[in-house]
Amino acid sequence: MATNNFAEILRGQAIRRADREALVDGDRRWTYAELDADVDRYAGALLSAGVGATDLVGVLGRNTARYVIELLALARIGAVSVPLNWRLHVNEQAYIIKQAGITCLLYDDDFREDAAALKAATGLRALVANGQDAVPGSDRMDQLLAAQPPGVRIADAEKDADDMHRLLYTSGTTAHPKGVVHTYGNLAANHRAQVLELELTQNDRILITAPLFHVSGLEAPGLATFVAGATMVLTPTFKPEDIARIAAEERATGMVLAAQILFGVLGLDPAPDLSRLRYLLFAGVAPSVRRRVKSLLPHVRLVDTFGMTELCNGVCYMDAAHEESKVGALGVPFPGVHIRIVDEDFREVPAGEEGEIIVRGDKVSPGYWNDDEANRRTRRDGWFLTGDVGRVDADGYLWFVDRRTDLIKSGGENVAGAEIERVIAQHPDVAEVAVIGVPDEKWDEVPKAFIILRGSATATAGDIRQHCLDNLARYKVPKYIALVDTLPRNDSGKVLKKRLREQEAGK
Repeated sequence: MATNNFAEILRGQAIRRADREALVDGDRRWTYAELDADVDRYAGALLSAGVGATDLVGVLGRNTARYVIELLALARIGAVSVPLNWRLHVNEQAYIIKQAGITCLLYDDDFREDAAALKAATGLRALVANGQDAVPGSDRMDQLLAAQPPGVRIADAEKDADDMHRLLYTSGTTAHPKGVVHTYGNLAANHRAQVLELELTQNDRILITAPLFHVSGLEAPGLATFVAGATMVLTPTFKPEDIARIAAEERATGMVLAAQILFGVLGLDPAPDLSRLRYLLFAGVAPSVRRRVKSLLPHVRLVDTFGMTELCNGVCYMDAAHEESKVGALGVPFPGVHIRIVDEDFREVPAGEEGEIIVRGDKVSPGYWNDDEANRRTRRDGWFLTGDVGRVDADGYLWFVDRRTDLIKSGGENVAGAEIERVIAQHPDVAEVAVIGVPDEKWDEVPKAFIILRGSATATAGDIRQHCLDNLARYKVPKYIALVDTLPRNDSGKVLKKRLREQEAGK
């Protein structure tokens, strides 16, 4: 059987580019030969901890070289990695562990308390502590590594293109996050596209600024850095000053930044040295803002994109030749990707007309894990239905018009209004609730909740906010809470969130 295991890339690079720098994490540096050897050691350690090819393994940690090496080691032995969003509340993480069927958890010292709570609340079979603060019954990674024989070699598990490589959980428009399946074929298609579209070579030094539990950190270009034989550089935090410092010190040639972090970087005094930067990938800003960024960084290719976790990152990038003449567009589809705009009857509309964006191709996830209903709702005739509204112009360039109405984009994270509503509705004093996103200068959007209390209830907005803090990740907690007597409705009684948005926009 032909094998598609991504970890095999390292074998070839360790031969062809043995002494070239592959990975940088602060003062620690790995050549390709050293990285491949460490992946073998970690793979052996995981096997000795009882992790096998049929296991789904949660990874709870910040952006470190160890995190990257563990992901590569899990691929080497054939296990499925499930990067966990450490910003989530432990109750949300427990839901993911149960829904996914995660059997083993790798965790950093920072998340020791979460790991202990998750062990008590779920059916985790094994825990491996990456640091020194081990939950009772956990293995310690340093001890597992010390027990590996010198020069250990672990064969790459044979994988077909349709085999599952990882699960990434994402907030959509439903009350719970959904597990997006990424196959080895999805990764291969994305990595080819990243190398081609970003023109990556072994001379590139790619700064990973997005968290590695997010598709932007993993796949934009993320792991494709190793396919190009380039150097991956990690940042310890997502603070603008850290990113600017490391970009200058490490001579970064490319990176992806959330809009609010980009503005923070550009606002530093003195201005950071970004003279080596070749491209900057960011999305979701107005054309006037993009022109301002271009005036500050005239030598840098500004890459807008349309993407989501279900598409294994972006499916189109704005090309350098048209970034100014078509400012605001998102580019044309990657090779192997098809994009259509359809009407409510699933008929393709003419160029220039608005409709739903649908996508098919090798980069598109085959579906959601253990969620047949969501798969039926978002798949049709081989196409993935994004739910987003856009148009394609006569030249084939995609233009984004509007996001899914119940999805709030806050600080680069998708937040499901339905998820917040579910939690608020559990408060005993709440009769009805509706949540929308409202504009925010720093975070793009933040949640606002409109709440009708039960008859004689006495809960305050502060009580509701504390209830949210007890059950949701902090970034999902509504910034604004309005206690109201009524909510706008249509003739069938459905709450009209569009009306709420219009009311907010008119303030």
